[in-house]
Amino acid sequence: MISIATRLLRGLSAVVMAISGLVLLGMMLLVSADVASATILGRPIQNVIEIVAFYMMVGIVFLPLGSTELRDDHIKTDILMQKLPKRANMACQGLVGLVGIAMLSVLTYVSFDKAVQATQRGEMMMGTTMIQIWPSRWILFAGFLFFLICVLVGTLRLIRQAATGISGGDDDVR
Repeated sequence: MISIATRLLRGLSAVVMAISGLVLLGMMLLVSADVASATILGRPIQNVIEIVAFYMMVGIVFLPLGSTELRDDHIKTDILMQKLPKRANMACQGLVGLVGIAMLSVLTYVSFDKAVQATQRGEMMMGTTMIQIWPSRWILFAGFLFFLICVLVGTLRLIRQAATGISGGDDDVR
């Protein structure tokens, strides 16, 4: 079961990273076009700052969090963890995973609630013109949800490995 979830997450991670990469490329092109328009034509493109801040940056920052978790690329200091026996190390990693699941569950729930509220209100912001920003709340929710699922599957895999004495293998998320 975890192996199937891991394979699905790897595939979804590739899609999410591709989307994030395209958003980053789009941001680069949009900002460059805005600078060129302001320099050459004397008129910047309307709402570029708001589009970049409320849509593109949210997608670039929050969508890849789950993929980073799958690759075990988050910053960590494990000087003490390296000194622990393997069983104690796995227990600490499991505890960190459970705390992460709890925290991400709260963040996912709150972001979902805020996205629903923003959608119902039709949340907008005044830039050079009015711009709807409620869809960006759903991007944040999607990022937290994907991150939560990745941490959950990784923690379940770790717990299964600890229970069965497996040291890794083809079920490894990374």
